[in-house]
Amino acid sequence: MKNSQILDITHRLIKSYITDDDVAVDMTMGNGYDMLFLAQNSKFVYGFDIQKPALENTLNLLNKHNIKNAKCILDSHENILKYVTNFKYVIYNLGYLPNGDKTITTYYQSTLDSLALVLDHIDDQGIVFLMVYPGHLEGSKESIYLDKYLETLNPHAFKIVKTYLPYQDNKPPYLLTIYKTKRT
Repeated sequence: MKNSQILDITHRLIKSYITDDDVAVDMTMGNGYDMLFLAQNSKFVYGFDIQKPALENTLNLLNKHNIKNAKCILDSHENILKYVTNFKYVIYNLGYLPNGDKTITTYYQSTLDSLALVLDHIDDQGIVFLMVYPGHLEGSKESIYLDKYLETLNPHAFKIVKTYLPYQDNKPPYLLTIYKTKRT
């Protein structure tokens, strides 16, 4: 999935909040660009992916930039709490590995399961950024189920903003930003 205007908006938003005292999590490492961005702007970042090529690509990118404040984990984001329990910022870049096997995608159930864990454990005033790609079959399902799930969240504990590019062809990606206002 190529860099887009919506991804640029996501990085600008993250940069406006994150500090070098914060711990962040990249729930879908992909080729490592979000991981690199988070590592350059936070105290420490954990990254997850289920594909070995994603782990290797991310490690290569981090090494190229001499990044030491990151840990790459070859595991599903559903297992986040085995590795980290204190974090303030989380990013998901859903879909499939760019330039990889497009039959291996994120799935709505594992995304929802991990998101529930994240929202329960993220620090107060923490933020989750979800890049959603509804332009392929599994991404369309993820989009539908995410909307249904987010409707069930306590509106006093979470504020949700949807940023999208209307009037575009081919169901472009969009950003869901979830702000945690208080412990639920």
